[in-house]
Amino acid sequence: MVTTCIIPCAGLGTRLRPLTRVVPKELLPYGDRPLIDHLWDEVWEAGIRRIVIVLREGKELIRDHLSDRDALYVYQQNPNGLGDAIRAARHLVEGPTLVALPDQQLQHASRQLTSQYQNQQTLFSQVHLKNPEFFPGATAFDSEGPTVKGLRGEQGDLRGFGRTIYAPEFFQTIPEDSQDGDFFRIVSNWMQKGVHEVVTLQGEPADLGIMAGYLHYNRR
Repeated sequence: MVTTCIIPCAGLGTRLRPLTRVVPKELLPYGDRPLIDHLWDEVWEAGIRRIVIVLREGKELIRDHLSDRDALYVYQQNPNGLGDAIRAARHLVEGPTLVALPDQQLQHASRQLTSQYQNQQTLFSQVHLKNPEFFPGATAFDSEGPTVKGLRGEQGDLRGFGRTIYAPEFFQTIPEDSQDGDFFRIVSNWMQKGVHEVVTLQGEPADLGIMAGYLHYNRR
């Protein structure tokens, strides 16, 4: 049922400088391959073939790297945060859509999530964190069983992970003037009605979006 994935790649990568002054974060190595390659294979394993990459001017190296793969591309005019990035791709949304963040890595994450999708307005994922300090900004859920009632901010060791399936209507709710930091509010507003659930993913996650996490998980 989930046939489209949006991968936001338009960020500045400021938390990984100086590594990202020349090389986009998504092309930094994780083990023996770039981050974007790990995510591509993970999404492909889940049966998703319509992959939309959100870029900005200056990150064409990503498009060059993926030139032998059948991806769709859209450009975010300015790096105004996650909401604005996925809003830029909303005209390419076809049905329920997975949003996958390339700097958060977990083997089989997309397949674990898509296998549990049953027409919820939102299907979030969460993971058990051994090192919460390496997952800055990861929110916890106010939930009863799989049902999510709201977002609780950075609390506890069970936190949201960078794989979420949204009904296509969600992308129409993102305002044109969405800025960095607005996404928590946008999702909270969206959750006022409908069915929103969360799946706990199995495996050890890695967040490579900050220098401390990048060095830690690449040493394993």
